[in-house]
Amino acid sequence: MLEDTLTLKDGRLLAYGVYGSPTGIPLLDFHGIPGSRREAELVSRFLGRSDLCLIGFDRPGYGHSSPKPHYKISDGTGDVTVLLDHLEIPQCIGLGLSGGAPFALACGQRIPDRFTSLGIVSGVGPAEVGSKGMHASNRKKFNMAQRFPWLARVMLHTALSDLRSHPERLENQLRKIWQQMPEPDQDVLRDKLFAEGIISVTSDAISQSVIGWVNEELLMASSWVFELGLVACSHIFLWHGVEDRNVPLAMAKAVADRLPNCQATFVAHEGHISLLYNRGAEIINTLVHSISGH
Repeated sequence: MLEDTLTLKDGRLLAYGVYGSPTGIPLLDFHGIPGSRREAELVSRFLGRSDLCLIGFDRPGYGHSSPKPHYKISDGTGDVTVLLDHLEIPQCIGLGLSGGAPFALACGQRIPDRFTSLGIVSGVGPAEVGSKGMHASNRKKFNMAQRFPWLARVMLHTALSDLRSHPERLENQLRKIWQQMPEPDQDVLRDKLFAEGIISVTSDAISQSVIGWVNEELLMASSWVFELGLVACSHIFLWHGVEDRNVPLAMAKAVADRLPNCQATFVAHEGHISLLYNRGAEIINTLVHSISGH
């Protein structure tokens, strides 16, 4: 395991982590919302594969990465390019999980040559699809962010700052949200080590600031600034649980319909978190075997 920071040209810090086998097939994880580089470590632990090198990085305002004023989804492509160049990785597999999906797709449009294949798992879709089908907490945040973004920013910053100031409350808050999720998700969250891993990643995400979390809740409710039809990766795969209530199935179908050459799989009896937990081996196998020579 390696964790470090890079100083970017604009003076920001970019925090990253390298987990698994240093000589393995490189896979770049685009973490969820909230999330941090250590999501890649959690994924690495539960996949248990010795042939993968999982790379995670903190987007602006998360973990140990500096905030970036007026940050947009497509801005992340520059940070990804610098990170891959620093690690001397010409190409890698991209994995966009949940709220990380739009950032992965933006890279697939702006820097497609850096990705041998791109996988979207439980990924957020375009805001215009709407909040129908979301569980109550997500629907409330999403609708407020769309209708009253200034008010949503203030309320989110206040609530999340309070949570950061009282870290002992984080687990209870997450477990309240988990109770709104479908049974497949609640089943896998009974795995104590997995649940503790999610809590740890969330804690790491807000260890220095809540700005990343606040900004991205607003971004997810806004129009994307790139065209899905221009995503040019040669191998694009999408998986989504039919019972997902964090990101409704309609969002996944909208993404799959707009992506060129996308191989979409909609999995019955799976939710938002359970999909990667239960189908991770199948998902990673598909991404690895899509690369010529592996």
